[in-house]
Amino acid sequence: MALIWSYSPPHFLSPQRTSLSPPSTSLLPIPPFLSFPPLRSVVLRVAGTDGAKDPALLRRPLVTGPVVSDDEEEEVEETSAAAEARPGKSRRRKEDEWVDWEDQILEDTVPLVGFVRMILHSGKYESGDRLIPEHEKTITERLLPYHPAFEKKIGSGIDFITVGFHPEFENSRCLFIVRKDGELVDFSYWKCIKGLIKKKYPLYADSFILRHFKRRRPTE
Repeated sequence: MALIWSYSPPHFLSPQRTSLSPPSTSLLPIPPFLSFPPLRSVVLRVAGTDGAKDPALLRRPLVTGPVVSDDEEEEVEETSAAAEARPGKSRRRKEDEWVDWEDQILEDTVPLVGFVRMILHSGKYESGDRLIPEHEKTITERLLPYHPAFEKKIGSGIDFITVGFHPEFENSRCLFIVRKDGELVDFSYWKCIKGLIKKKYPLYADSFILRHFKRRRPTE
């Protein structure tokens, strides 16, 4: 059988009292510098009646850690996964992917508007002057194809682009297409700009045009 040993505090004899009762704990304060390690669960092997001769009793007791169930393991894994997918990272990722479409539209259109205004109002071209090849290429490739009546405007084909006054509005300068058959046809660069926005940004075109475009005369 196993040997059980218990500890009892020592008894002190007082010269004035003959009582054998243990002294009050208040007389034996625990020094503040002493600390006790936390208790751990210990599993000991239980010996039989002939345990005194069992060599297993001479071995160190087996110490086992806390038992973790399968449910607890799954919960730990889920917690770790949730910690990795932090809301802050997801929010930052969405912010990185966010595009300000209004700024994007302005970046595409403002340079073109400035370019056409330079041609019309800078004094570089007189009425009837043909655009230089570089300017003509910009008009025919980046602006004119977005006009809502593009095919009707070019007719038999484009001979060149020129600048002149609109026949109905004397003080309004605009761009003209000189067709291969010699016919002169005006076109509105503002309609080209709006067509570009509707073509490239169909989801945002209406709200952008309503906000940034004032109502203009048909000649502009």
